[in-house]
Amino acid sequence: MNQKILFSHPGCPPFAQQAARALYEADVLSAYVTSFTYDSSDWLSAIMKLGMRAVYPDPENQLSRRQITEVPQSLVKAHPIPEIIRTLASKSPLGPIAADMIWERAELWFDKTVARKHLNGERAVYGYEHAASETFQRQKKRGGLCIYDMPICHHAKSSSLLKEEAEEFPETQTSLDIRRKRVAPRVNARKDAELEIADLVITPSSFVKDSLTEQGVPDANVRVIPFGAPPVVRVESKKTSRPFIFLSAGSQSVRKGTHYLLEAWRRLRPAGDVELWLVGPMSLPGRLLDNLPGKVVIRSSVPRRELFSIYQQASVLMLPSLCEGFALVITEAMANGLPVITTPNSGALGFLTHGKNGFIVPIRDAERLAETMQWTIDNPEGIAEIAANAIDRAGNWQWSDYRAKLASEVSDFLARSSN
Repeated sequence: MNQKILFSHPGCPPFAQQAARALYEADVLSAYVTSFTYDSSDWLSAIMKLGMRAVYPDPENQLSRRQITEVPQSLVKAHPIPEIIRTLASKSPLGPIAADMIWERAELWFDKTVARKHLNGERAVYGYEHAASETFQRQKKRGGLCIYDMPICHHAKSSSLLKEEAEEFPETQTSLDIRRKRVAPRVNARKDAELEIADLVITPSSFVKDSLTEQGVPDANVRVIPFGAPPVVRVESKKTSRPFIFLSAGSQSVRKGTHYLLEAWRRLRPAGDVELWLVGPMSLPGRLLDNLPGKVVIRSSVPRRELFSIYQQASVLMLPSLCEGFALVITEAMANGLPVITTPNSGALGFLTHGKNGFIVPIRDAERLAETMQWTIDNPEGIAEIAANAIDRAGNWQWSDYRAKLASEVSDFLARSSN
């Protein structure tokens, strides 16, 4: 029996690459099927780089995010054209709605392509949300197994939380949000069908698992494996330096709770040597950014190597998320000696211990956010100890640990399924 696993993801985010590498190290990976992946020696990548010069001064930095580095290139099977069209549309005057429409069609096309061209008798398919429905159906017809990776909570949980925010803060709703609500029944039905077919579901946090079991997914079918941390970086005495920087990294949006962070910042009334940095795409309306006290630095997306440099300048990471899976910025920040102030819905529960290596505050609680931020400013010795503990925690759960755990769970699953 062919015990190999076909890995399928239309992108190449770090968590997907690490999952594929786990299968490769376990000697069960048959191929990593994706859409566009950047290879500086490839003619198509060269054309993409030339085309992006009109938008980015250094397109190489942007394209480097689309490199697959964790498995041999001989195992990578790319189908790039739809993803290239989506990327160009997102940077064109057509804007995010056109890009979202193309994204949905590209995902469907990708799924059909995997189902039609890449199922070669593998024992299992390893797929991701909204990009595996047809692949899973065809795999099941062949008597194979389906492994589903859910890096974010169930759509019923996120929809409920975001609906409440839209009612409370209607001005935060963008035209893209409105479009996504309109197409949500179709998109979510596809996700539900994938989840129904899956034999094993991998999640990064108990928050995601709970959102699945609430919807009737059997507890026995779900495994929780937190994402790993990058190599730790130790910098002595960084936490007592000035300015004291609160960093929010990633999309600045309602889902990330950025509007509650801004309210906490207003309540904090920071001194001149305390700063707030918002790094990542901004989707909140300008009104919420008006008349912010103190020094606020707002930057759009930055390459990952620059983000890691920013971690080294910052003092505390802020992540008051309403719903996540397990935000990668948590482990990245902790590995760089940053205490994290976050919520239970970030996926950090079970990885981060409140008061020891970070802080957990309730969602939607700007007052508690402000109080916790003030404590970190007022207690340099305490925050230095928490920062050291954060580094230790990150050092004890690296990506290699994640891969070993994932490989073990998948191997056990294959063994059980063969009996």
